Amino acid sequence: MNLQKDNHLAGGLMAMLAMSLLLICSGALAGAHEEEVDHSQMDHDMAGHSSDRDEMGRRLHGMKHKVTPEVIAELREKVIGWEDITDAEVELSMQMMGSNYEWYISDADVGGDTGVLILLHGFRDRGDKVFKEQLQPYANIFPTSLAFGMSMMMSQHIQLGLDDIVAAGAKNIIVVPVVSTEFNSMIRQWQYIFGLIDEPSYATVPKVETDANIIFIPPPGDDPFVAEILLDYADQLSTDPGNEVVIIVAHGPSEEGDNQKQLALMDNLAEIVQEDGGYSKVVSATLQDDAPLEIRDQNVAKLRGMIESAQADGKEAILVTNLIGAYTIQSKLRKDLKGLDFKFNAKGLVQHETFGEWIGESVRNEIERNLRAQRD
Repeated sequence: MNLQKDNHLAGGLMAMLAMSLLLICSGALAGAHEEEVDHSQMDHDMAGHSSDRDEMGRRLHGMKHKVTPEVIAELREKVIGWEDITDAEVELSMQMMGSNYEWYISDADVGGDTGVLILLHGFRDRGDKVFKEQLQPYANIFPTSLAFGMSMMMSQHIQLGLDDIVAAGAKNIIVVPVVSTEFNSMIRQWQYIFGLIDEPSYATVPKVETDANIIFIPPPGDDPFVAEILLDYADQLSTDPGNEVVIIVAHGPSEEGDNQKQLALMDNLAEIVQEDGGYSKVVSATLQDDAPLEIRDQNVAKLRGMIESAQADGKEAILVTNLIGAYTIQSKLRKDLKGLDFKFNAKGLVQHETFGEWIGESVRNEIERNLRAQRD
């Protein structure tokens, strides 16, 4: 993902957010280490991959997935659309997804009772580096690690992240899932890995082990912070809100029950965008991009119909998405809607400075809740 410079988190804003978090959690950080922690000596390898750090401090970066017949059989059973694909196609799909890796981004002298582990799909190397820089102000306060990848057939990158944070003295670890909603298979795989649900959504992998108190927060969903981002993205293209229809498009989960729940969340976002933006109409749509082709085709037809309906009413259509990154299905959307007249803001949520505020606010809320519980 190419995170554009004009969307980098503003240094001043991040500094203020970081300072406010520092003040709030001063009690939680009272136990910070006086001595530096040597994270380079950490080792937790659960599947034969080397856990040595590269020159940037990343572990498992560039690893290749070890696809066994047993794993292929389980993935075929659980991943919608993979029922009839060949072994070679499964192996190719896994390699194309890239490595699952861990990146501890705090300096060795950062310690404390509270740490942060961020789970995310990843944005390719360039985008991952930019995202890391965006989070650096938080990492200068809390022991912070990033665990990249879908975790479809491994979990050691997540275990490594927990180990690094615990080594810095953290007794409470706030886990932040960077995914649009809770209604998808990737977050369920993460929840399984943390023992929050009983069944994996992909392959059966080791569950993480730690003595730390894990606080697994919800994804952004229909949080007003997301509505603020979507409104700003629409406003960047708008010239006459009263004569414009905004369409919020999502990747969408494969299962129809999940899809309906996500659409309900998106309708909540649409209501805020319409109320605050003064648009003629704001509607929501999902592609269900990983569902069987006939389902996706039906959703594309509905989306095209929304644009055509706006044009028939003399309105201009503006498309925005609640996609986390900028290079997921945006290019496919352009092909899907070829021949129609509309405006499209292809930026992902993470490209907006407000997404960093959501992370900071989520961490702050959990710290406050923990401090209140200690006082009570």
